[in-house]
Amino acid sequence: MDGIYIFGYDFRFNGIFYWATRTLDMKPKFIFYRFGVLSNPEVFASANTDGNFVRWYKDGLVVAELGFAEIMKMVLGEAY
Repeated sequence: MDGIYIFGYDFRFNGIFYWATRTLDMKPKFIFYRFGVLSNPEVFASANTDGNFVRWYKDGLVVAELGFAEIMKMVLGEAY
């Protein structure tokens, strides 16, 4: 698997009390229209977050966005 498409996300609650890191393999999501643009390595590498959303950019414009709840659902599945 090409490691460039692994998305790491830190979950930090209550500062020092809970800190876990999870990784998501985003490559299977590229078949969907919403995330197809992320197959471009430059776009994938442009990920930025404000703590609530992760956004990817192309030419300075947001081309894909994931919210915290969506990320949690991808990590935990329907249990979230």
